[in-house]
Amino acid sequence: MSEEVFIVEDMMCSACENTITKTLSNNENISNVNVDLETKEVTVEYDESKLDVEEILSSLDNVGFPATIKKKP
Repeated sequence: MSEEVFIVEDMMCSACENTITKTLSNNENISNVNVDLETKEVTVEYDESKLDVEEILSSLDNVGFPATIKKKP
């Protein structure tokens, strides 16, 4: 499993949070989704052998939430 943090600037409310969580949780290769509205971060645990970050970014973009990958320190 791999973990990646995405920044989703357009996230504003619990409806946004629910849409993102539902969209990503429907992917069988994603094991955990944690959305933080305050920091506008979405943390995703996924199977990197079956899914890459570009597919996650595309899934978010398809439901109206373009995202970027948070740079690691």
